[in-house]
Amino acid sequence: MLQRLTSEDARILALESGAVVGHTCKIVIAERACDDVVVELRRQVAARIGRAPALRLRLAPTPLRLAAPAWVDDPAFDPAAHIRRAGGGDPASREQLRELVADLMAQRLDRSRPLWQLDVTDLEDGLVAGIWRVHHALADGAASLALGEVGIWAASPTSPVPAGRPAALEPVPGPMALAVTALSEHAQNLAAAVARAAGALLSADRWREKTRELATARPTLRRELRRLDGDSPLDAVIGRRRRVAFVDLPLDDVVGAAHALGGVTVNDVALALVAGGLRQWLEHRHGEPGPMRVQVPVSMHRPGDSNANVDSFLNVDLPVAEPDPVRRVRAVSGETRDRKAHHDADELYALFTDLSHASKRLYRRAYDVASDPHVFALSVSNVRGPSEPRYLAGGRIREFYSLAEIAPRHALRVSAWSFSGRFSFGLCADADAVPDLDILASGLEQSLDELKARV
Repeated sequence: MLQRLTSEDARILALESGAVVGHTCKIVIAERACDDVVVELRRQVAARIGRAPALRLRLAPTPLRLAAPAWVDDPAFDPAAHIRRAGGGDPASREQLRELVADLMAQRLDRSRPLWQLDVTDLEDGLVAGIWRVHHALADGAASLALGEVGIWAASPTSPVPAGRPAALEPVPGPMALAVTALSEHAQNLAAAVARAAGALLSADRWREKTRELATARPTLRRELRRLDGDSPLDAVIGRRRRVAFVDLPLDDVVGAAHALGGVTVNDVALALVAGGLRQWLEHRHGEPGPMRVQVPVSMHRPGDSNANVDSFLNVDLPVAEPDPVRRVRAVSGETRDRKAHHDADELYALFTDLSHASKRLYRRAYDVASDPHVFALSVSNVRGPSEPRYLAGGRIREFYSLAEIAPRHALRVSAWSFSGRFSFGLCADADAVPDLDILASGLEQSLDELKARV
C-alpha cells in the first residue's frame, strides 16, 4: 500500500525555504571501541535495516502535484551514502564540533535519497561524535528516537546481526501509477466528504455534536492563540547560518527540584530554567524582560503509530520578568496544569485534523495564524530518551544532545533531552539574530544553580 505524506508531514516539508531546512539532529558523543567507527556503523545499519525500514524510504513526488509526495523504498539504498566522515583529518575540539554541527544544521538533506545523514568525527579528548540528521517530515522527535534505538545506537556494546533477511523492497511506483493513485484518493476523499455532509444534514444529533465541539474549542483558541502585545525579541529575518550551544546537567538535580517543590513536573522545571536563561539573555542585551510565550510540542503518538508526525502543542507564558527561581517554576506549573486540565493539546489536535480533512487552504491558514511570532516566540521541546546506557559502534555514549531547526521569524529553538542520568539542552539559533547564544546557555546553567540553592 502506498504510504503518502500526511497533511502535517507535507506542511513540514513545504516549510523549507531558502533559509530554512527541515531536519532534527541528535549529537552522540561516545567512547571509541573500534578502529573504524564509520565502517562499523555502516555494517550495523545494513544489518538492522529490516527492523528500521523507514531509513531506506525516499520521497516520490506525485506528478502535477495532484497529491502529497509518497514514501517509497530506495532500491539504491547504501549505508555508505548516509554514514560518512566529517571535518578535517585532525581530531576536533569541542568548539570545532559546535561549528561543524552548526554548519551541518544549515545544509539540506538530498531529497533524491532517504532523508537522513550520520556524520562522524574524532574528538581531541579521545571520544568520537556522531551527528545524526533526520528530516522532520520523515520522523518527529518520538519517532526519530525509535528509529535511532533500532537503527543507529544499541543497548549493549555488542550488536548481534538480527536473524533472518531484511524485508523485501517494495516496487517503486512509476509516475503514472502515482498519478492514478492520487486521482483515486481524491475520488475517495470526495465521496467520504459528501457522505459526512449528508450524514450531518440528516442528523440533528450530529449538528448538536459539532456545535458543542465548536463551543468547546473557542476557549482553547483564546488561551492558545491569543496575541501578545509587543514584538518578540526573536522575531527576525532568518538567514542560512546557524549557531548552536549545548548544556549538560545532572538529571537528579532537575528531578530533585521538581520533587522538592511538589506538584510540578520535570518539564515544568525545564521550562522555568529556559525562562531564567532568557531573562539573563535579555538583561545582557540591556532589554527589559517582558512577556514571552513558548510553544511546547505535545506528542500524540500511540503504540503502533507510523513514523508520521502526530503532534499537537501548548503555548505557555514564561515568567521571564520574575527574578525568583521558585516562583518561576510555580508560575510555569500553573500554566501547564491549566492547559492540561482543559485538554488543550487534544482540542487543538482534533481541530487541525478536522481542518486538514475539510480544506487544505484553511488548514494552512490556521497554521499560519498559530505560527505568528506574536503568538509564541520560540519552541521548547522535551523528549525523554533512554534511561539506561546506550552504545555507538560498541562505545558507550557519554553525552547525548538533541537539536531542531528554527522557523521563519522564530530565531531560536530549544530542545530538552534526558538520557542515562543526564539532562541536556540543545540550542539552535540564527547566527546573526542570536550571536550571543552562549549567554543564554550559561543562563540555563545558572538558573539551575539558583533553583538548587532555594529548594
